[in-house]
Amino acid sequence: MKDRMASAASEASSGKVKGLSYLRAVSGNSHVYLTDNTLDRSSMQTVIQALSRDPAIESVSIDERMVAHAFSPNDTAYVNNTQWQLKAPTTDLGAANFAAAWNRMTPASAPVSGENVVVAVLDSGYRPHADLADNLVGGYDFIRLDADGSAFTANDGNGRDTDAQDPGDWNTQASACDLQSKSSWHGTRVAGIVAAVTDNNPGTPGTTDLFAMAGAAYKAKVLPARVLGVCGGYVSDVVDAIRWAAGISVNGLTNPFPAKVINLSLGGAGTCNTQYQTAIDEVRNTKNVTVVASTGNDRSTSTITQPANCRHVIAVTAHRKDGTSPVFANVGAGTTLSAPGVEIYSTSNDGAQTPGSDTFASENGTSFSAPMVSSVAAMLYQIKPAITPDEVTSRITNSVRSFPVSTYCSNNYMCGAGLLDADAAVAQTVDNDTPYAYASASQTQNVARGSSVTLTGVAGAGTRGNSLATVQWTQISGPTVTISNAAGNVATILTPANSIDNLLVFRFRATTLSPDAKTADAYVTISLASAADASSGGGGGGGGSVDGLSLLFLAGLSLLAMFMAAMVRKHSY
Repeated sequence: MKDRMASAASEASSGKVKGLSYLRAVSGNSHVYLTDNTLDRSSMQTVIQALSRDPAIESVSIDERMVAHAFSPNDTAYVNNTQWQLKAPTTDLGAANFAAAWNRMTPASAPVSGENVVVAVLDSGYRPHADLADNLVGGYDFIRLDADGSAFTANDGNGRDTDAQDPGDWNTQASACDLQSKSSWHGTRVAGIVAAVTDNNPGTPGTTDLFAMAGAAYKAKVLPARVLGVCGGYVSDVVDAIRWAAGISVNGLTNPFPAKVINLSLGGAGTCNTQYQTAIDEVRNTKNVTVVASTGNDRSTSTITQPANCRHVIAVTAHRKDGTSPVFANVGAGTTLSAPGVEIYSTSNDGAQTPGSDTFASENGTSFSAPMVSSVAAMLYQIKPAITPDEVTSRITNSVRSFPVSTYCSNNYMCGAGLLDADAAVAQTVDNDTPYAYASASQTQNVARGSSVTLTGVAGAGTRGNSLATVQWTQISGPTVTISNAAGNVATILTPANSIDNLLVFRFRATTLSPDAKTADAYVTISLASAADASSGGGGGGGGSVDGLSLLFLAGLSLLAMFMAAMVRKHSY
Protein backbone atom coordinates (compact mmCIF):
# COMPACT_ATOMS: atom_id res chain seq x y z
CA MET A 1 0.00 0.00 0.00
CA LYS A 2 2.89 2.32 0.81
CA ASP A 3 4.45 1.68 -2.62
CA ARG A 4 1.13 2.32 -4.30
CA MET A 5 0.80 5.64 -2.41
CA ALA A 6 4.43 6.62 -3.16
CA SER A 7 3.89 6.04 -6.88
CA ALA A 8 0.79 8.23 -6.95
CA ALA A 9 2.53 10.93 -4.91
CA SER A 10 5.57 10.92 -7.21
CA GLU A 11 3.37 11.24 -10.29
CA ALA A 12 1.25 14.04 -8.77
CA SER A 13 4.32 16.03 -7.66
CA SER A 14 6.24 15.59 -10.93
CA GLY A 15 8.88 13.55 -9.16
CA LYS A 16 9.35 15.90 -6.18
CA VAL A 17 8.16 13.09 -3.91
CA LYS A 18 10.00 9.83 -4.57
CA GLY A 19 9.00 7.98 -1.41
CA LEU A 20 6.74 7.99 1.65
CA SER A 21 7.76 6.76 5.11
CA TYR A 22 5.31 5.48 7.70
CA LEU A 23 5.35 7.76 10.79
CA ARG A 24 2.61 6.70 13.22
CA ALA A 25 -0.96 5.56 13.73
CA VAL A 26 -3.61 7.94 15.14
CA SER A 27 -7.14 7.52 16.38
CA GLY A 28 -9.99 6.90 13.94
CA ASN A 29 -8.15 4.19 12.01
CA SER A 30 -5.87 6.79 10.45
CA HIS A 31 -2.14 6.77 9.75
CA VAL A 32 0.46 9.48 9.21
CA TYR A 33 2.97 9.25 6.35
CA LEU A 34 5.92 11.56 5.79
CA THR A 35 7.07 12.73 2.35
CA ASP A 36 10.78 12.46 1.70
CA ASN A 37 10.92 16.07 0.49
CA THR A 38 9.42 19.27 1.83
CA LEU A 39 6.62 20.67 -0.31
CA ASP A 40 4.81 23.98 -0.22
CA ARG A 41 1.12 23.83 0.63
CA SER A 42 -0.05 24.14 -2.97
CA SER A 43 2.13 21.22 -4.11
CA MET A 44 1.00 19.16 -1.13
CA GLN A 45 -2.65 19.77 -2.05
CA THR A 46 -1.95 18.33 -5.51
CA VAL A 47 -0.52 15.20 -3.91
CA ILE A 48 -3.53 14.95 -1.58
CA GLN A 49 -5.94 15.12 -4.51
CA ALA A 50 -4.08 12.34 -6.34
CA LEU A 51 -4.08 10.05 -3.30
CA SER A 52 -7.77 10.74 -2.67
CA ARG A 53 -8.64 9.18 -6.03
CA ASP A 54 -7.35 5.77 -4.87
CA PRO A 55 -10.46 3.68 -3.95
CA ALA A 56 -8.49 1.97 -1.17
CA ILE A 57 -8.03 5.29 0.65
CA GLU A 58 -11.03 6.64 2.53
CA SER A 59 -9.70 10.20 2.93
CA VAL A 60 -6.45 12.14 2.90
CA SER A 61 -5.55 15.44 4.54
CA ILE A 62 -2.44 17.38 5.47
CA ASP A 63 -1.11 16.85 8.99
CA GLU A 64 -0.10 20.48 9.35
CA ARG A 65 0.95 22.56 12.32
CA MET A 66 -1.78 24.43 14.21
CA VAL A 67 -1.11 27.65 16.14
CA ALA A 68 -2.96 29.45 18.91
CA HIS A 69 -5.27 32.16 17.64
CA ALA A 70 -3.49 34.79 19.72
CA PHE A 71 -4.83 38.25 18.98
CA SER A 72 -2.57 41.15 19.87
CA PRO A 73 -3.57 44.45 18.23
CA ASN A 74 -0.95 46.45 16.38
CA ASP A 75 -2.39 49.80 17.52
CA THR A 76 0.48 51.87 18.90
CA ALA A 77 -1.20 52.91 22.14
CA TYR A 78 -1.87 49.26 22.94
CA VAL A 79 1.61 48.05 21.98
CA ASN A 80 3.44 50.70 24.01
CA ASN A 81 1.19 50.10 27.07
CA THR A 82 -0.45 53.51 26.97
CA GLN A 83 -3.65 51.47 27.13
CA TRP A 84 -2.46 49.67 30.23
CA GLN A 85 -6.00 48.83 31.28
CA LEU A 86 -6.46 46.34 28.42
CA LYS A 87 -3.49 44.16 29.36
CA ALA A 88 -3.04 41.32 31.84
CA PRO A 89 -2.67 42.32 35.51
CA THR A 90 0.84 40.89 35.64
CA THR A 91 2.40 44.32 34.93
CA ASP A 92 -0.27 46.66 36.28
CA LEU A 93 -2.35 45.13 39.06
CA GLY A 94 -5.41 47.18 38.10
CA ALA A 95 -5.47 46.12 34.42
CA ALA A 96 -8.78 44.60 33.32
CA ASN A 97 -7.40 41.66 31.30
CA PHE A 98 -9.15 42.28 27.98
CA ALA A 99 -6.20 40.87 26.02
CA ALA A 100 -6.84 37.36 27.32
CA ALA A 101 -10.59 37.66 26.73
CA TRP A 102 -10.00 38.51 23.06
CA ASN A 103 -8.26 35.16 22.60
CA ARG A 104 -11.26 33.12 23.68
CA MET A 105 -13.90 31.81 21.29
CA THR A 106 -17.66 31.99 21.49
CA PRO A 107 -19.78 28.80 21.19
CA ALA A 108 -20.23 29.85 17.55
CA SER A 109 -16.42 29.70 17.10
CA ALA A 110 -15.97 33.47 16.70
CA PRO A 111 -13.32 35.47 18.57
CA VAL A 112 -14.73 37.25 21.61
CA SER A 113 -14.91 40.91 20.62
CA GLY A 114 -18.48 42.09 21.26
CA GLU A 115 -19.10 41.67 17.54
CA ASN A 116 -22.29 43.41 16.35
CA VAL A 117 -23.62 43.97 19.88
CA VAL A 118 -24.93 47.54 20.10
CA VAL A 119 -23.76 49.64 23.05
CA ALA A 120 -25.68 52.89 23.44
CA VAL A 121 -23.54 55.75 24.72
CA LEU A 122 -25.83 58.40 26.21
CA ASP A 123 -23.51 61.36 26.43
CA SER A 124 -22.42 64.59 24.71
CA GLY A 125 -22.70 63.12 21.23
CA TYR A 126 -19.76 62.13 19.06
CA ARG A 127 -17.17 63.35 16.61
CA PRO A 128 -16.73 61.19 13.48
CA HIS A 129 -13.20 60.24 14.51
CA ALA A 130 -11.29 58.21 11.93
CA ASP A 131 -10.44 55.57 14.55
CA LEU A 132 -14.08 55.23 15.62
CA ALA A 133 -16.43 56.07 12.75
CA ASP A 134 -16.61 52.55 11.27
CA ASN A 135 -18.11 51.25 14.52
CA LEU A 136 -20.78 53.95 14.90
CA VAL A 137 -24.41 53.26 14.01
CA GLY A 138 -27.45 55.53 13.95
CA GLY A 139 -27.75 58.20 16.61
CA TYR A 140 -30.08 60.95 17.82
CA ASP A 141 -29.83 64.31 19.55
CA PHE A 142 -32.27 64.29 22.50
CA ILE A 143 -31.47 67.76 23.85
CA ARG A 144 -34.59 69.91 23.74
CA LEU A 145 -34.66 73.69 23.54
CA ASP A 146 -34.36 75.31 26.95
CA ALA A 147 -37.38 76.65 28.82
CA ASP A 148 -36.73 80.17 27.45
CA GLY A 149 -36.79 78.82 23.88
CA SER A 150 -33.03 79.11 23.38
CA ALA A 151 -30.58 76.41 22.36
CA PHE A 152 -28.09 77.31 25.09
CA THR A 153 -27.79 73.71 26.38
CA ALA A 154 -27.90 72.12 22.92
CA ASN A 155 -25.37 74.63 21.53
CA ASP A 156 -26.23 73.58 17.99
CA GLY A 157 -28.93 76.12 17.17
CA ASN A 158 -31.87 73.74 17.46
CA GLY A 159 -33.64 71.14 19.57
CA ARG A 160 -34.05 67.43 18.99
CA ASP A 161 -32.98 66.03 15.64
CA THR A 162 -31.19 63.13 14.00
CA ASP A 163 -27.73 64.71 14.25
CA ALA A 164 -25.96 63.38 17.36
CA GLN A 165 -22.63 65.05 16.56
CA ASP A 166 -21.04 67.01 19.39
CA PRO A 167 -20.75 70.76 18.64
CA GLY A 168 -18.78 71.37 21.85
CA ASP A 169 -19.83 72.03 25.44
CA TRP A 170 -17.66 74.94 26.58
CA ASN A 171 -19.30 77.55 28.80
CA THR A 172 -18.40 81.21 29.35
CA GLN A 173 -21.48 82.20 31.38
CA ALA A 174 -20.66 82.03 35.08
CA SER A 175 -24.33 82.53 35.93
CA ALA A 176 -25.29 79.28 34.15
CA CYS A 177 -22.82 76.79 35.65
CA ASP A 178 -19.11 76.41 36.28
CA LEU A 179 -17.00 78.15 33.66
CA GLN A 180 -15.52 75.71 31.16
CA SER A 181 -13.11 77.30 28.72
CA LYS A 182 -12.65 74.14 26.65
CA SER A 183 -14.99 71.52 25.25
CA SER A 184 -14.66 68.04 26.73
CA TRP A 185 -15.56 65.85 23.72
CA HIS A 186 -16.72 63.51 26.45
CA GLY A 187 -19.00 61.27 24.37
CA THR A 188 -16.27 60.67 21.80
CA ARG A 189 -13.88 59.61 24.54
CA VAL A 190 -16.40 57.19 26.08
CA ALA A 191 -17.30 55.72 22.68
CA GLY A 192 -13.65 55.14 21.78
CA ILE A 193 -13.04 53.18 24.97
CA VAL A 194 -15.80 50.78 23.94
CA ALA A 195 -15.24 50.35 20.22
CA ALA A 196 -12.35 52.21 18.67
CA VAL A 197 -11.43 50.42 15.44
CA THR A 198 -8.71 47.94 16.39
CA ASP A 199 -5.68 46.31 14.78
CA ASN A 200 -6.01 48.78 11.91
CA ASN A 201 -2.83 50.81 12.11
CA PRO A 202 0.56 50.36 13.76
CA GLY A 203 1.05 54.12 13.62
CA THR A 204 2.52 56.43 11.04
CA PRO A 205 5.18 58.86 12.29
CA GLY A 206 4.16 62.48 11.88
CA THR A 207 0.41 61.77 11.97
CA THR A 208 -2.21 61.32 14.66
CA ASP A 209 -2.24 57.63 13.69
CA LEU A 210 1.02 57.34 15.63
CA PHE A 211 -1.17 56.86 18.70
CA ALA A 212 -3.87 54.65 17.19
CA MET A 213 -5.73 52.76 19.89
CA ALA A 214 -7.69 49.57 20.52
CA GLY A 215 -11.32 49.37 21.61
CA ALA A 216 -12.18 47.11 24.54
CA ALA A 217 -15.09 45.49 22.66
CA TYR A 218 -13.49 46.27 19.35
CA LYS A 219 -16.18 44.82 17.06
CA ALA A 220 -19.18 46.14 19.00
CA LYS A 221 -21.26 48.96 17.54
CA VAL A 222 -21.72 52.26 19.36
CA LEU A 223 -25.09 53.98 19.18
CA PRO A 224 -24.64 57.65 20.15
CA ALA A 225 -27.52 59.43 21.89
CA ARG A 226 -26.80 63.07 22.67
CA VAL A 227 -28.20 64.05 26.08
CA LEU A 228 -25.45 66.34 27.45
CA GLY A 229 -24.62 69.82 26.21
CA VAL A 230 -23.49 73.07 27.80
CA CYS A 231 -23.79 72.77 31.62
CA GLY A 232 -24.92 69.13 31.26
CA GLY A 233 -28.42 67.91 30.48
CA TYR A 234 -31.80 67.02 31.95
CA VAL A 235 -33.17 63.79 33.37
CA SER A 236 -36.22 64.16 31.11
CA ASP A 237 -34.00 63.95 28.03
CA VAL A 238 -31.93 61.07 29.42
CA VAL A 239 -34.94 58.87 30.22
CA ASP A 240 -36.32 59.38 26.70
CA ALA A 241 -32.95 58.35 25.31
CA ILE A 242 -32.80 55.26 27.55
CA ARG A 243 -36.09 53.98 26.18
CA TRP A 244 -35.29 54.91 22.58
CA ALA A 245 -31.85 53.28 22.73
CA ALA A 246 -33.41 49.99 23.87
CA GLY A 247 -35.86 49.96 20.96
CA ILE A 248 -38.92 51.40 22.70
CA SER A 249 -40.78 53.99 20.62
CA VAL A 250 -40.59 57.53 22.05
CA ASN A 251 -43.13 60.00 20.64
CA GLY A 252 -43.25 57.97 17.43
CA LEU A 253 -39.46 57.81 17.16
CA THR A 254 -38.05 54.28 16.88
CA ASN A 255 -34.38 53.31 16.96
CA PRO A 256 -33.45 50.93 14.10
CA PHE A 257 -30.36 49.73 16.02
CA PRO A 258 -31.64 48.57 19.44
CA ALA A 259 -28.93 48.39 22.08
CA LYS A 260 -28.30 45.53 24.48
CA VAL A 261 -26.07 47.66 26.71
CA ILE A 262 -26.67 51.29 27.74
CA ASN A 263 -23.72 53.29 29.11
CA LEU A 264 -24.45 56.30 31.33
CA SER A 265 -21.23 58.14 32.19
CA LEU A 266 -23.21 60.93 33.80
CA GLY A 267 -25.13 61.73 36.94
CA GLY A 268 -26.35 64.14 39.56
CA ALA A 269 -26.84 64.41 43.29
CA GLY A 270 -29.68 62.79 45.19
CA THR A 271 -31.39 59.43 45.42
CA CYS A 272 -32.65 57.72 42.28
CA ASN A 273 -35.23 59.79 40.40
CA THR A 274 -38.42 57.80 39.86
CA GLN A 275 -38.28 58.68 36.16
CA TYR A 276 -34.87 57.02 35.94
CA GLN A 277 -36.01 53.95 37.83
CA THR A 278 -39.12 53.49 35.70
CA ALA A 279 -37.15 53.75 32.44
CA ILE A 280 -34.38 51.42 33.67
CA ASP A 281 -36.88 48.81 34.81
CA GLU A 282 -38.76 49.05 31.52
CA VAL A 283 -35.76 48.45 29.25
CA ARG A 284 -34.48 45.71 31.53
CA ASN A 285 -37.78 43.83 31.80
CA THR A 286 -39.09 44.26 28.26
CA LYS A 287 -35.92 44.46 26.17
CA ASN A 288 -33.37 42.46 28.19
CA VAL A 289 -31.02 45.46 28.31
CA THR A 290 -28.15 45.93 30.78
CA VAL A 291 -27.63 49.48 32.12
CA VAL A 292 -24.16 50.57 33.29
CA ALA A 293 -23.49 53.89 35.07
CA SER A 294 -20.51 55.67 36.62
CA THR A 295 -20.63 56.50 40.34
CA GLY A 296 -19.31 60.07 40.06
CA ASN A 297 -16.20 62.05 40.95
CA ASP A 298 -17.19 63.99 44.06
CA ARG A 299 -14.64 62.46 46.44
CA SER A 300 -17.41 60.80 48.42
CA THR A 301 -16.71 57.71 50.52
CA SER A 302 -20.36 57.11 51.33
CA THR A 303 -22.61 58.21 48.46
CA ILE A 304 -22.81 57.59 44.72
CA THR A 305 -24.78 59.72 42.28
CA GLN A 306 -27.94 58.91 40.38
CA PRO A 307 -28.62 57.03 38.15
CA ALA A 308 -25.81 54.78 39.44
CA ASN A 309 -27.72 54.49 42.72
CA CYS A 310 -30.87 53.23 41.00
CA ARG A 311 -31.85 49.57 41.34
CA HIS A 312 -30.78 47.16 38.58
CA VAL A 313 -27.85 49.32 37.43
CA ILE A 314 -24.22 48.16 37.31
CA ALA A 315 -22.61 51.04 39.21
CA VAL A 316 -18.91 51.45 38.42
CA THR A 317 -16.26 53.27 40.42
CA ALA A 318 -12.62 53.75 39.40
CA HIS A 319 -9.16 52.49 40.32
CA ARG A 320 -5.55 53.22 39.36
CA LYS A 321 -2.91 51.07 37.67
CA ASP A 322 -1.95 49.57 41.01
CA GLY A 323 -5.57 48.70 41.83
CA THR A 324 -6.00 51.40 44.48
CA SER A 325 -8.92 53.80 44.59
CA PRO A 326 -8.23 57.42 43.54
CA VAL A 327 -9.51 60.08 45.91
CA PHE A 328 -11.91 61.55 43.31
CA ALA A 329 -13.89 58.34 42.73
CA ASN A 330 -17.20 58.07 44.58
CA VAL A 331 -17.91 54.86 46.47
CA GLY A 332 -20.90 54.02 48.61
CA ALA A 333 -23.92 51.78 49.00
CA GLY A 334 -24.95 50.49 45.60
CA THR A 335 -21.46 50.42 44.04
CA THR A 336 -21.18 47.20 42.01
CA LEU A 337 -17.47 47.01 41.16
CA SER A 338 -14.42 49.00 40.12
CA ALA A 339 -12.78 49.39 36.70
CA PRO A 340 -9.69 51.30 35.51
CA GLY A 341 -10.29 55.06 35.62
CA VAL A 342 -6.91 56.82 35.72
CA GLU A 343 -4.85 57.69 32.63
CA ILE A 344 -7.42 56.23 30.27
CA TYR A 345 -6.48 56.90 26.66
CA SER A 346 -9.15 57.39 24.01
CA THR A 347 -10.35 59.11 20.88
CA SER A 348 -10.85 62.87 21.18
CA ASN A 349 -10.77 66.16 19.27
CA ASP A 350 -8.22 68.97 19.41
CA GLY A 351 -10.76 71.79 19.07
CA ALA A 352 -10.57 74.08 22.09
CA GLN A 353 -14.26 74.94 21.81
CA THR A 354 -15.70 74.10 18.40
CA PRO A 355 -14.68 70.89 16.61
CA GLY A 356 -11.15 70.66 15.25
CA SER A 357 -9.17 67.64 14.12
CA ASP A 358 -9.08 64.06 15.36
CA THR A 359 -6.73 63.41 18.23
CA PHE A 360 -6.21 61.08 21.20
CA ALA A 361 -5.93 61.99 24.86
CA SER A 362 -5.71 60.51 28.36
CA GLU A 363 -8.23 61.40 31.04
CA ASN A 364 -9.26 60.39 34.56
CA GLY A 365 -12.73 59.72 35.94
CA THR A 366 -15.38 57.13 36.63
CA SER A 367 -16.86 58.19 33.27
CA PHE A 368 -14.11 56.18 31.66
CA SER A 369 -14.46 53.20 34.00
CA ALA A 370 -18.11 52.56 33.12
CA PRO A 371 -17.53 51.92 29.37
CA MET A 372 -15.03 49.18 30.20
CA VAL A 373 -17.73 47.32 32.09
CA SER A 374 -20.15 48.06 29.22
CA SER A 375 -17.59 46.49 26.89
CA VAL A 376 -17.47 43.30 28.94
CA ALA A 377 -21.27 43.21 28.96
CA ALA A 378 -21.22 43.45 25.14
CA MET A 379 -18.87 40.48 25.01
CA LEU A 380 -21.22 38.43 27.19
CA TYR A 381 -24.17 39.25 24.91
CA GLN A 382 -22.07 38.12 21.93
CA ILE A 383 -21.27 34.83 23.68
CA LYS A 384 -24.85 34.23 24.84
CA PRO A 385 -27.33 36.46 22.95
CA ALA A 386 -30.23 35.53 25.26
CA ILE A 387 -28.29 36.30 28.44
CA THR A 388 -30.27 38.30 31.00
CA PRO A 389 -29.10 41.47 32.77
CA ASP A 390 -29.16 39.48 36.03
CA GLU A 391 -26.70 36.96 34.63
CA VAL A 392 -24.54 39.67 33.04
CA THR A 393 -24.15 41.35 36.41
CA SER A 394 -23.49 38.06 38.18
CA ARG A 395 -20.84 36.89 35.71
CA ILE A 396 -19.04 40.23 35.93
CA THR A 397 -19.14 40.48 39.73
CA ASN A 398 -18.41 36.81 40.47
CA SER A 399 -15.26 36.98 38.34
CA VAL A 400 -13.63 40.07 39.87
CA ARG A 401 -10.19 40.10 41.44
CA SER A 402 -9.87 41.28 45.03
CA PHE A 403 -8.78 44.81 45.84
CA PRO A 404 -5.11 44.94 46.89
CA VAL A 405 -4.59 43.99 50.53
CA SER A 406 -4.39 46.84 53.06
CA THR A 407 -5.73 49.46 50.65
CA TYR A 408 -8.82 51.59 51.27
CA CYS A 409 -11.14 49.31 49.26
CA SER A 410 -9.83 46.03 50.64
CA ASN A 411 -12.76 44.34 52.43
CA ASN A 412 -14.75 47.57 52.03
CA TYR A 413 -18.21 46.75 50.69
CA MET A 414 -18.75 50.41 49.76
CA CYS A 415 -16.29 49.86 46.88
CA GLY A 416 -18.20 46.96 45.32
CA ALA A 417 -17.19 43.39 44.57
CA GLY A 418 -13.63 44.04 43.38
CA LEU A 419 -11.55 44.79 40.27
CA LEU A 420 -12.99 44.11 36.81
CA ASP A 421 -11.51 41.08 35.03
CA ALA A 422 -12.81 40.80 31.47
CA ASP A 423 -11.23 37.42 30.78
CA ALA A 424 -12.60 35.79 33.91
CA ALA A 425 -16.12 37.07 33.15
CA VAL A 426 -15.88 35.83 29.57
CA ALA A 427 -14.52 32.42 30.63
CA GLN A 428 -17.33 31.98 33.15
CA THR A 429 -19.94 32.77 30.49
CA VAL A 430 -18.37 30.52 27.84
CA ASP A 431 -18.07 27.59 30.28
CA ASN A 432 -21.61 28.24 31.58
CA ASP A 433 -21.24 25.53 34.23
CA THR A 434 -21.69 27.62 37.38
CA PRO A 435 -24.83 29.24 38.80
CA TYR A 436 -25.49 32.95 38.70
CA ALA A 437 -26.94 35.19 41.40
CA TYR A 438 -28.20 38.76 41.38
CA ALA A 439 -29.53 40.74 44.34
CA SER A 440 -31.15 44.11 44.96
CA ALA A 441 -32.92 45.96 47.77
CA SER A 442 -35.98 48.20 47.77
CA GLN A 443 -33.82 50.92 49.37
CA THR A 444 -30.04 51.23 49.61
CA GLN A 445 -29.02 54.80 50.44
CA ASN A 446 -29.96 56.97 53.42
CA VAL A 447 -32.54 54.39 54.53
CA ALA A 448 -34.63 55.43 57.53
CA ARG A 449 -34.15 53.52 60.76
CA GLY A 450 -36.91 51.23 61.85
CA SER A 451 -38.14 50.80 58.29
CA SER A 452 -38.83 47.64 56.31
CA VAL A 453 -36.52 46.80 53.40
CA THR A 454 -37.23 44.08 50.83
CA LEU A 455 -34.29 42.01 49.59
CA THR A 456 -34.80 40.39 46.18
CA GLY A 457 -32.54 37.70 44.78
CA VAL A 458 -32.57 36.10 41.34
CA ALA A 459 -30.64 32.90 40.67
CA GLY A 460 -30.18 30.33 37.93
CA ALA A 461 -27.97 27.41 37.00
CA GLY A 462 -25.58 27.36 34.09
CA THR A 463 -26.88 25.17 31.29
CA ARG A 464 -23.83 22.89 31.57
CA GLY A 465 -23.99 22.62 35.35
CA ASN A 466 -26.20 21.02 37.98
CA SER A 467 -29.61 22.35 38.92
CA LEU A 468 -29.98 24.79 41.79
CA ALA A 469 -30.20 23.25 45.24
CA THR A 470 -30.59 26.24 47.54
CA VAL A 471 -30.65 30.01 47.78
CA GLN A 472 -29.77 31.71 51.06
CA TRP A 473 -29.65 35.26 52.45
CA THR A 474 -26.97 35.89 55.09
CA GLN A 475 -26.01 39.07 56.90
CA ILE A 476 -22.32 39.82 56.40
CA SER A 477 -21.82 43.10 58.25
CA GLY A 478 -23.53 45.69 60.42
CA PRO A 479 -25.80 45.64 63.46
CA THR A 480 -27.59 42.28 63.58
CA VAL A 481 -31.10 42.17 62.13
CA THR A 482 -33.57 39.35 61.56
CA ILE A 483 -33.95 38.18 57.96
CA SER A 484 -37.46 36.94 57.26
CA ASN A 485 -37.58 34.14 54.64
CA ALA A 486 -33.80 33.92 54.52
CA ALA A 487 -33.99 30.70 52.47
CA GLY A 488 -36.14 32.28 49.77
CA ASN A 489 -35.56 34.59 46.85
CA VAL A 490 -37.48 37.45 48.46
CA ALA A 491 -36.64 38.31 52.05
CA THR A 492 -37.34 41.27 54.34
CA ILE A 493 -35.52 43.02 57.16
CA LEU A 494 -36.34 45.78 59.62
CA THR A 495 -33.51 48.29 59.91
CA PRO A 496 -32.27 48.86 63.48
CA ALA A 497 -33.80 51.81 65.31
CA ASN A 498 -30.52 52.75 66.96
CA SER A 499 -26.95 51.73 66.28
CA ILE A 500 -23.51 53.24 65.90
CA ASP A 501 -22.88 51.43 62.61
CA ASN A 502 -24.79 52.89 59.64
CA LEU A 503 -23.98 50.12 57.16
CA LEU A 504 -25.73 46.78 56.59
CA VAL A 505 -24.37 44.18 54.15
CA PHE A 506 -26.23 41.06 53.00
CA ARG A 507 -25.15 38.18 50.75
CA PHE A 508 -27.45 36.23 48.48
CA ARG A 509 -25.91 32.86 47.60
CA ALA A 510 -27.07 30.33 44.99
CA THR A 511 -25.77 26.76 45.30
CA THR A 512 -26.13 23.91 42.81
CA LEU A 513 -26.79 20.26 43.62
CA SER A 514 -24.08 17.85 44.68
CA PRO A 515 -21.88 16.33 43.50
CA ASP A 516 -19.64 19.13 42.26
CA ALA A 517 -21.78 21.76 43.97
CA LYS A 518 -20.86 25.31 42.96
CA THR A 519 -21.91 28.73 44.26
CA ALA A 520 -22.50 32.25 43.04
CA ASP A 521 -22.83 35.28 45.32
CA ALA A 522 -24.47 38.67 45.10
CA TYR A 523 -24.22 41.41 47.72
CA VAL A 524 -26.54 44.19 48.84
CA THR A 525 -25.19 47.15 50.80
CA ILE A 526 -27.61 49.36 52.71
CA SER A 527 -26.57 52.73 54.13
CA LEU A 528 -28.72 53.95 57.02
CA ALA A 529 -29.71 57.52 57.75
CA SER A 530 -28.07 59.04 60.80
CA ALA A 531 -30.03 58.74 64.03
CA ALA A 532 -30.60 62.50 64.05
CA ASP A 533 -32.02 62.51 60.53
CA ALA A 534 -34.29 59.55 61.21
CA SER A 535 -35.86 61.22 64.23
CA SER A 536 -36.36 64.65 62.66
CA GLY A 537 -39.66 63.90 60.96
CA GLY A 538 -38.33 63.91 57.40
CA GLY A 539 -39.61 60.38 56.75
CA GLY A 540 -38.44 57.94 54.10
CA GLY A 541 -34.98 59.37 53.60
CA GLY A 542 -34.06 61.22 56.77
CA GLY A 543 -33.99 64.55 54.96
CA GLY A 544 -35.11 66.73 57.90
CA SER A 545 -38.43 68.39 58.64
CA VAL A 546 -40.45 70.23 56.00
CA ASP A 547 -42.66 73.16 56.99
CA GLY A 548 -46.13 73.92 55.61
CA LEU A 549 -44.98 76.63 53.24
CA SER A 550 -42.36 74.31 51.75
CA LEU A 551 -44.96 71.59 51.28
CA LEU A 552 -47.12 73.97 49.25
CA PHE A 553 -44.09 74.92 47.18
CA LEU A 554 -43.27 71.26 46.49
CA ALA A 555 -46.87 70.57 45.53
CA GLY A 556 -46.71 73.43 43.07
CA LEU A 557 -43.61 71.96 41.48
CA SER A 558 -44.94 68.41 41.17
CA LEU A 559 -46.43 68.96 37.71
CA LEU A 560 -43.49 71.02 36.51
CA ALA A 561 -41.16 68.19 37.44
CA MET A 562 -42.72 66.07 34.70
CA PHE A 563 -41.31 68.51 32.14
CA MET A 564 -38.19 69.98 33.73
CA ALA A 565 -36.20 67.32 35.57
CA ALA A 566 -32.99 67.82 37.50
CA MET A 567 -29.77 68.67 35.70
CA VAL A 568 -27.25 65.89 35.18
CA ARG A 569 -23.59 66.19 34.30
CA LYS A 570 -20.98 63.99 32.74
CA HIS A 571 -18.64 62.22 35.11
CA SER A 572 -15.33 63.40 33.74
CA TYR A 573 -12.73 64.63 36.20
